[in-house]
Amino acid sequence: MNNSKTAILMHYASPYYDPVKAHEYYMKNRELKGRSTSALNDDGKKIWAYTKNNITSEKKAKVNKEQEKRDSKITELRAKAEATKEQISSRLQQLNEMLTLRATNQKKSIDSDKESSLDKIDKDSESRKERIESRKNAEIKRLMAITIPSGLSKTERAKLVAARSEKIAKLRNDAKSDKAKISNSAKSDKSKVRSDATNSKNTISEQTKANKSTNTDSAKIERDRVSTELKSAVNAAREAYNSVKNNLDSSYEQVYQREYDKIVSEYKSTKKKSSSSTKKTSHPLEYYIRK
Repeated sequence: MNNSKTAILMHYASPYYDPVKAHEYYMKNRELKGRSTSALNDDGKKIWAYTKNNITSEKKAKVNKEQEKRDSKITELRAKAEATKEQISSRLQQLNEMLTLRATNQKKSIDSDKESSLDKIDKDSESRKERIESRKNAEIKRLMAITIPSGLSKTERAKLVAARSEKIAKLRNDAKSDKAKISNSAKSDKSKVRSDATNSKNTISEQTKANKSTNTDSAKIERDRVSTELKSAVNAAREAYNSVKNNLDSSYEQVYQREYDKIVSEYKSTKKKSSSSTKKTSHPLEYYIRK
């Protein structure tokens, strides 16, 4: 580039423009898009190509930074939501384990009470039968101790012996019957104790199952709430990014136009346009209007 051209290129000043790098960029990227360069001379085209690229790079860097912020925020939100869900599941497991342990202890207590009751029934039953047996034996001993008077006839003596034997037989039968009643009563009582214990344990199982189901439903509601809040937060993060992106698009569109207008004002093409080309001249913003 000669001195006159250098002087021309140095005339345009912008933070987006470096004259040496602009020339190198122009030589590599001659196919320009967007705003029309027909109004620019050759130097202007080089300047605009390089300037436009720098503006685009700066905008892209800011957009990428906002994308990273958005993605980082969403990742953080998802990790937090996942941790919350894990806490909910862990708490649910702890609650249900506590319910299981409590039910197990309650059932053990019921079984212990049952065994104690059965043992008491057996002991009470045996004690009552022993008393019956003792009274019976005492009465038989008393009857056997009664001396049959001597001097009685064989027939009379036989009658007294028969009467005593009948009493003894009745005592034995009554005692046997009483003890049978006690055994049957004990059997019935023990059956009731077992049945009550089974029913109590079944009730505990049903209550435990119902409580676990309630806990599970509550945990599901909490996890669903976390998912809903996450979705809302992620959407908010995306909307915030879109808002920033739109603002960047708008502000950088102004930057593009401002820099383009400055370059056109200083490096306007001096070529004369034919009548046909004049008719076909388009608005500088035609590309964006079409867009």
